[in-house]
Amino acid sequence: MQDLRRIVKVLEDYSLGVEKRFGLTGPQLWALWELGRMGPCALKDLARRMKLDSSTVVGVVDRLAAKGLVLRGPDAHDRRRISVVPTPAGERILAAAPHPAQGHLLIGLESLERGKIENLNKSLNTLVEVLEAEHLDVPFFFARE
Repeated sequence: MQDLRRIVKVLEDYSLGVEKRFGLTGPQLWALWELGRMGPCALKDLARRMKLDSSTVVGVVDRLAAKGLVLRGPDAHDRRRISVVPTPAGERILAAAPHPAQGHLLIGLESLERGKIENLNKSLNTLVEVLEAEHLDVPFFFARE
């Protein structure tokens, strides 16, 4: 239980710190970070990169656009698609902001051996079953997105 508390605590502290310092939720910073890393991209591609449902990412991008941190526009290669790109204000935040915690977690997990990932997945599934939490629809960590 202590390790589980540590994991939740580090994610919560990180998310609260980012929101306080930059006025962004963890998901907003992560989306901005991915856009800065990938360059202009379609919402569908951003959702895939973040391993989230497209409708969730649309809400995150809507809030970033309302803050003037990203712009939507026609894709340079396929005008039927809409691309999203950071604005200069978004780029300034990216230059100052730390790596997104949830992105860091995914990168760390991707670096593990397949067997370790499978064991971790089985263990987490067992814990979810024990808690009878299979039915819960869960948002991003500590986000109101």
